[in-house]
Amino acid sequence: MAANTRLATAVQILCVIAYKGPEGTTSEVISRSLRTNPVVVRRLLKDLQHQGLVSVRPGKDGGVNLRVDPGKITLDQIHKAVEAGTGVFALRPRGNPNCPVDRRMKDLLAPVFHATDAAVEKTLRQTTIGTLVKEIA
Repeated sequence: MAANTRLATAVQILCVIAYKGPEGTTSEVISRSLRTNPVVVRRLLKDLQHQGLVSVRPGKDGGVNLRVDPGKITLDQIHKAVEAGTGVFALRPRGNPNCPVDRRMKDLLAPVFHATDAAVEKTLRQTTIGTLVKEIA
């Protein structure tokens, strides 16, 4: 299974915007930093805008700015903006109800998955875009 890079991509997008300063930047500049298509950047910017983290100005003279101080944007907020409320792991939606193993998986795995999600959320809450940008030379 391939690792999901949406969070890492969104974090880099916000770091580029913060690094550029209050005047903001464009999706083209961000896409060059990521070495990806501007459409990928614009899709993530929509998610970030929907959560109130960025302000996007469309058009020829458009651009993107942070709406929140970089020191107040946590990685947890970004994760929630781009991952559509999913946890780190998910239970299988269905299995064989006649199998004793399958019947117990929800009860056995749900607490483990819940604890994992809580640990990830706690860890992501401890880092902000501001702290990351300060480390960029």
